[in-house]
Amino acid sequence: MSDAEHPSKSASPIASAPVRRVRQGPVMPIGGAEEKSVDANDSILERFIELAGGKKSRITVIPTASEDPEEAGQRYVKVFGKHGLDNVEVLHLEQRPDANDQKSIEVIERATGIFITGGDQARLVSMLSGTRVMECIRERNAEGVIVAGTSAGASILAAHMLVGGTGIAGKSGDASARKAMVELVAGFGLLQDVIIDQHFSQRGRMGRLLTAFASNPGLIGIGLDEDTAVVVDRGGMLEVLGTGMVTIIDGRNSMSDYFERNPREVLSIVNSSLHVLGPSRKFNLDSRQPIPFETNA
Repeated sequence: MSDAEHPSKSASPIASAPVRRVRQGPVMPIGGAEEKSVDANDSILERFIELAGGKKSRITVIPTASEDPEEAGQRYVKVFGKHGLDNVEVLHLEQRPDANDQKSIEVIERATGIFITGGDQARLVSMLSGTRVMECIRERNAEGVIVAGTSAGASILAAHMLVGGTGIAGKSGDASARKAMVELVAGFGLLQDVIIDQHFSQRGRMGRLLTAFASNPGLIGIGLDEDTAVVVDRGGMLEVLGTGMVTIIDGRNSMSDYFERNPREVLSIVNSSLHVLGPSRKFNLDSRQPIPFETNA
């Protein structure tokens, strides 16, 4: 790692531990609505293909979250085909026992890149969490296979998965952070100590990310805009891809009144760190610090 990728020596120290990481390969959460055209320069999908092995990639698409998995799977087969790939396989899981079937495991084992589509986050959890397919995805990623997910598929990559509100505190798109606005469930655990939300700016989701953040002190909240992704490498270095921004909230030193409030009440959160990063910017998850960059000031 170059000196440029280390936190600035002049930056104020933060009394915090690094984000814990299991042994992992590259992980790529995508905020949804990613550019799919082959004409797009440095597109998110092109980087995914590069990390999966280029034109020799063997991609497994998992469309389980979609309302129409068959259509979603074939759509991405066509998308990757336009990018020059002819070895794309769709893993169809119609019910939870399918995710424990040996034939499903063999599909994952053949892949050099795994792509999880968007849709219903609750469906992903109910169909995949705790199954042999989930464990196989973890194992393949530890071996170096890139795992990407878009929209709902992005949220499940972390250990903590944010899902829509229970209805106790109203719509989860409320701009204000309110107790019980959202709930967290277990994700795949490819990224530890992280919460990921998607369609972030487009759907005004700062309130719900802050709610999850307040109820789970110490986590890092990552909000991904549409056509925006982050790729996290083995060393914990996060890089922003795409055309939008990434919002990062660090809560190691923050305090809130979450557990003193009643459902629906607005929360107070203090001493948290907010970072907003555009394309190509980097953030070190181990030090919880952005990588310095040149300014014109």
